[in-house]
Amino acid sequence: MTPSEQVAVTAASAEAVTIQGSQAPLFANLASIVSGSDLPESLKQAVQAVLAQQTPLNTALDGGDIESAFQKSGLFLEASLASGTTPPSDTVPDLKAALLVLRQTLAATSGAIEPAAPQVAAPNSTPTPSVVAAPQTAASVPQVAGETAQTALPTPDAGGAQAEQLPRNAALAAAVLADVAGATPPAALPRMSASLAATLLQEVTQSLPRMTGNVPGSNKPVPDGHVFEAATRTTTPPPFRGALPSPQAVALPSLAPNAPLAAAVHRLLGDTDAATARQTLLQVASLPDRTDASGHRVDPTVPQWNFEIPFATPQGTAMAQFEISRDGDNETPDPAKRAWRARFTLNVEPSGPVHALITLNGDKTFVRMWAERPATAQQLRAGIGELNQALTKAELKPGEIIVREGTPPQPAPARAGHFLDRAT
Repeated sequence: MTPSEQVAVTAASAEAVTIQGSQAPLFANLASIVSGSDLPESLKQAVQAVLAQQTPLNTALDGGDIESAFQKSGLFLEASLASGTTPPSDTVPDLKAALLVLRQTLAATSGAIEPAAPQVAAPNSTPTPSVVAAPQTAASVPQVAGETAQTALPTPDAGGAQAEQLPRNAALAAAVLADVAGATPPAALPRMSASLAATLLQEVTQSLPRMTGNVPGSNKPVPDGHVFEAATRTTTPPPFRGALPSPQAVALPSLAPNAPLAAAVHRLLGDTDAATARQTLLQVASLPDRTDASGHRVDPTVPQWNFEIPFATPQGTAMAQFEISRDGDNETPDPAKRAWRARFTLNVEPSGPVHALITLNGDKTFVRMWAERPATAQQLRAGIGELNQALTKAELKPGEIIVREGTPPQPAPARAGHFLDRAT
């Protein structure tokens, strides 16, 4: 990146980090109020478009579902727009586009329901456009999606009007995000990344009935104290390159289905801003030519994607944070010997936070899992044999599979002034 682009991205990140938060509360509130009869039709369409971005988390989950969720996670919105890719007229491009449309619709609805200041109108005068236009139903959410998302990218022939709407730093940052992951999403994830991630997620999901006593012949209750942690865990660390994925609890709705429209819009605006800011930070963490968690400048030729998938579960929407990366070209000249790595973290009750690291090195696939609750670790160890069979069935040669209690080791920051002499 050029110095001006680096400054723009830094400014955008600094602003986003102050308002970012888990996307789980937004999904919980949207699911709660979507059936409300007081929602304007345009707002209901925008809400449904966001909820449609969820991926069901069940035993039918496969690698194709993970790959599709990766493509529509919001990571590649600006890149797709910059490449001229246009979505079908009846679909919203991805999660970030859906969030942008929701934000626009909420703002319009808020402007319509706010009491207007008293004015002395001349005879036969018409109301101001800000009062009249907002209640009108939008033509369609998909149509607005492309238009709203396009405002994130400066066009070569942009005039003064666009410059007023988009600050210079924001325009530069949006242009940089158009280059995320090489300007275009990969045609397909490595089979390891998609299929094995799906297998591991299924393993966690399948352990839930055994832990809750829903298996025939089992009367095991839910462990005491393992109730939903939704509203109690309010802070979610911002994503940045080199940091481990953060567990995010399923959120309980803070809005009742019959909440007054003004209160619902006000709360949803805050939730949407937090979710959109987190999307921006995930994109920035995926940019090349950035520093990692230890302060090292990363190799811009090494691909790394940071994204989140909203999974639909019986308990609510579970946000799973992913990181997929590959070894650098300089380490191993032979591409076949460079390792692919995929991390993800999922927090669904009663399993609690589960962390996974999958490594495809040569012809073997290695799995490390950490469960923060001993009962969950025990259940996962009991399923290692099934996981071996699943790997073989997926034509992946199983390597070492290890399940531990606790959390993955945090990356140790480099000491100031410390350098590695590769010659020794």
